[in-house]
Amino acid sequence: MSNSFLTHRRFLASSRRLLVSGLCLGLLGTVGVTVRSNFLLAPAVAEAQIASTKNITAENLIGEWQGELAPNQTITWIFTPDGKLFMTAPPPPDEKQRAIEMRYQVNASSKPMGIDITLVQGATVRTILQFTDASQIQVQIAGTMPGQERPKAFNNATTFKKVSTTTTLPPDTEIDDFESRSQQGEGGRRRN
Repeated sequence: MSNSFLTHRRFLASSRRLLVSGLCLGLLGTVGVTVRSNFLLAPAVAEAQIASTKNITAENLIGEWQGELAPNQTITWIFTPDGKLFMTAPPPPDEKQRAIEMRYQVNASSKPMGIDITLVQGATVRTILQFTDASQIQVQIAGTMPGQERPKAFNNATTFKKVSTTTTLPPDTEIDDFESRSQQGEGGRRRN
């Protein structure tokens, strides 16, 4: 059994804990890296970028977004038009792609924009996001947990870049199914 196999199995075992312990910080800790963020971005630059996004709506969120965990290590979020959010990370060599299915709802009228991400039925992370332009978002992940109040401001936000408008997972992706997880309290697996 290779180390990458064991590491990936630990990732799968911890995905259940991830769902209860916060949006994706548990996943990031499992792979031993931290998400690079734009906390050093000058406020004046950030305000100028945000001001240029007046015509961007929640529909612009639909598609595939990637955030860099560390050099050459990414996490991908895929937002679908029907309120599903899939989270993936690159699998180890010779392993199948896996995805965790969640639900999301956006409140585009609030400033900053609110997003509720339901990890399993009854466990919702309420956080904020902003478009810095049509192909980049910042999401407040750090410090968010199910049941907590929505943050009022960004503090060390995670940056994701839009890489595609596709909302489908690669063929043969193993999905940790939202409905099964919610009903059983365990990971339900299905193939895409």
